[in-house]
Amino acid sequence: MAAVAGAAALALTLAACGGDDKKDGGSSPSGAAAPGGAGSSGDLTVLITQETRGIDPAVSTISSLNGGTQAAAIFDVLFWIDPKTGKAEPQLAESATAAENGKVWTIKLRPNVKFTDGTPLDADAVKFNWERHQNPETRSVAMAAARGLTLEATDATTLKVTLPAPNIHFDKLVAHNLAFIGSPTAIKADPKGFMAKPVGAGPFKLKSWTRDSELKLERNTDYWAKDKPLLSEVTFKPVMDQNQRLNSLASGSADLVTTANFKMVDEGKSKGLTVAFEEKNGGFMTMFKTDRAPFDDPRARRAYALIMDPAARNKTIQGPNGADETLKTFLAPSSPYVDPTAVMPSNNKAEAQALLDQLAAEGKPLKFTYTTNSSAAARASGEYWLTQTKGMKNIEMITEYVDGPTYASKVMISKDFQAAEFAVTFDDPEPTLYNVLHSKGAENRTGYNNPKVDAALDQARNTTDEGVRKAQYAIVQQELVKDLPFWSYEKSFAAAIQGKKGKIEGLTLFEDGLILFDRVSVKK
Repeated sequence: MAAVAGAAALALTLAACGGDDKKDGGSSPSGAAAPGGAGSSGDLTVLITQETRGIDPAVSTISSLNGGTQAAAIFDVLFWIDPKTGKAEPQLAESATAAENGKVWTIKLRPNVKFTDGTPLDADAVKFNWERHQNPETRSVAMAAARGLTLEATDATTLKVTLPAPNIHFDKLVAHNLAFIGSPTAIKADPKGFMAKPVGAGPFKLKSWTRDSELKLERNTDYWAKDKPLLSEVTFKPVMDQNQRLNSLASGSADLVTTANFKMVDEGKSKGLTVAFEEKNGGFMTMFKTDRAPFDDPRARRAYALIMDPAARNKTIQGPNGADETLKTFLAPSSPYVDPTAVMPSNNKAEAQALLDQLAAEGKPLKFTYTTNSSAAARASGEYWLTQTKGMKNIEMITEYVDGPTYASKVMISKDFQAAEFAVTFDDPEPTLYNVLHSKGAENRTGYNNPKVDAALDQARNTTDEGVRKAQYAIVQQELVKDLPFWSYEKSFAAAIQGKKGKIEGLTLFEDGLILFDRVSVKK
């Protein structure tokens, strides 16, 4: 299942003795054993799905599928979102405080933190990075999130941020969209080359990088946290083939894989591998470009959804238990914010054909390109959807498979698509729903614009009253299943599969499977 996860908040702690399995009635991992100590190894090998086009705050998102895992090791994060509390927790920063009903925020940084080139990670460095996002010439993936922010470094560790509109959840936006900070000195010296030679203040620094083979990082001996990191080296290896990744874990030639592929989780368990699994909000979906033909017509979007049978697809692609992973609502059934009546349409080809015939009668037969990743899993999914259109009249679906960096550039930045595979993973709806559905959202790539949804998201963003939030998010979900800027079909989750080389301790994941590398160790 390959898509770029545009948004979300996730944390998962994997104890040394292993993880849980929701299918077996286990409880969610709640705390890691204290890492380090006698027997801890000095290295960790992490298998990633695909090579990233670069490691740079301007191109790396808080997503394991878009360089976020590597970026977290090199840059660390200002804040990260803990799903157990739904709060933005400090890391490089010490605190974020709101004033004027969320219009003005004060970010306090840890003192005396330095990038690995000796440059101070101070308020001016954060200001430089965020203003770089704002510059259209940078073509940053975080440009929309940084747009309109007025920044003032009032002292070395204090950044005053004035927002274009109040947001009492702005610290979560920082954690999700603006968490990575690169060395201003290194960026200014070589703006284009920085993504190949990144310099951060994280627990590890670049040692060597052979693209499409391995990225090797070494311990940052001047890391801000005393006695951390616990490892001497971390190696990332891009391996697209799912079976090859699992075999590497089983043979002990690799330590860890994070994944959102349900079939891989099942097969990992069958090989006796330790798996931690947590279901999240959101899921895998098709997103439509609603502000251009042919999917500017809601009938076209609904026809696509009605052609498809997600349960049959999930069983075919993910194995015998796959049908259990079908997502009928945009939020997980266990979410306190879910509206169980807001069900995604699907599997009614007669109604779909009627809509296609209407469009054709108006001179608009549905012809479109479906863009997705070139991995084997993504191809299988795309090919399945294509087979479902066979026998239908007045529809032509063309599949386009591109590598990860091309997908990021084409879909995420240029928004050049008609229909595309996508995924979102989150616990709390803020900031993800605002980002992807609000007409001014930082990750609104569909062009979706519904004033009723905007108003509901604005109200939910500016209250901590859970009753109000639930009511407003119910409005959003009802409009979503009516308008269908997204059509979801498979539940979202995060899983960590551990290899047999040693026991991983202190593994804390966030978002869709990123790692807080400062606290990880491997015990032989």
